[in-house]
Amino acid sequence: MHSVNVTVPSSTGTAMAGTIDFPDSPPVAFAIFAHCFAGSRHTPGAARTSKQLTNFGIATLRFDFPGLGQSEGDFADTCFSQNVADIQAAATWLEQHYRAPQLLMGHSLGGAATLAAASSIRSLRAVATLGAPFDPAHSVLHYADKIGEVDEHGEVEVTLGGRKLTISRTFLEDLAETDPIVYLRRLRKPLMVLHSPIDQTVGIDNAQNIFKSTRYPKSLVALDKADHLLTKQGAAARAADLIGAWAEQFLVPDNSPEEVDINTALTHKAIGTKYGVVARSNNREVFADRSKADGGKGQGFTAEGLFMSSLSVASTQLILAAARKDPTLKVEDVSVRVEQQGPQAFVRHINIVGELTAAQREELLAAAAPAHLPVLFSSIELADAP
Repeated sequence: MHSVNVTVPSSTGTAMAGTIDFPDSPPVAFAIFAHCFAGSRHTPGAARTSKQLTNFGIATLRFDFPGLGQSEGDFADTCFSQNVADIQAAATWLEQHYRAPQLLMGHSLGGAATLAAASSIRSLRAVATLGAPFDPAHSVLHYADKIGEVDEHGEVEVTLGGRKLTISRTFLEDLAETDPIVYLRRLRKPLMVLHSPIDQTVGIDNAQNIFKSTRYPKSLVALDKADHLLTKQGAAARAADLIGAWAEQFLVPDNSPEEVDINTALTHKAIGTKYGVVARSNNREVFADRSKADGGKGQGFTAEGLFMSSLSVASTQLILAAARKDPTLKVEDVSVRVEQQGPQAFVRHINIVGELTAAQREELLAAAAPAHLPVLFSSIELADAP
């Protein structure tokens, strides 16, 4: 996975700071993530979810709404309807510079804006929300005691996450005029609604109301034990895994990886890396890199690590195959640790767990003797530790 910072024009022409998280291989599809109320593209819900989705081959654009994060503009001059238009503007930009988005996601108020924007983005094939309110006006209920000041001064200053923000009369009037039933009934995209049953900021009843007001196909999924902002370790990644697995059935791949059968291995450079490599075999992928000491980032298997892993796998499977031929052999587990001791010298440590006699154990070890290993390992110096 690698990330690229971009600048996206908003619906009013101001510059929005954005980041696209790319998978290591050419993206299967592009997506957009809209962050929570008064948040930014770096909040856990936006950043962690987008990065985790790269495991599904999805590249995701996350951006700061105007007046927030690193984007231009004044938050006091924005409103919910403008945020909806900003999402649509981001979709247009993404189509012009990369590919049209097929998946649209939003967190909290960003989720409500996502639902409102979705019907106007023709390329979409799936929509997902995380902790979204049914009524966008829910986002300001926490400041109900201060809203009266808007009538007197035309605006009110609130503090959220240690940051002072100005809520204007226009912002409140726009929320008051927004009818969620209108855009929810207009939605014609497959929908996944993710919500925590213990969300204390936006209650679970919001997800239930969204679900009841939209058409099938739709799914309502509980994010157990997650807080509203998805700050708990693993919460955002789990949400991304649920979205990615669900969305695969609807996405049309922009780039289909080359079919690679069990007798072939194919590698290509991982996008945005120095030494990163994506290896495919039997239509599965694994990421490889050099160690930090060897100039890489150490974020994947090394070539030597892959080789030792394949040697370990081959040895383990030979022992398991031998054990299956004799039902009297009680083998519970087999572990093989391989250590490199020179350019072509390796040592195996084989541990067989089970109720075995000394003779039976020797029989199983003999099944994994170097002479029985695949020809791949015939040129190495292989010793077995006692």
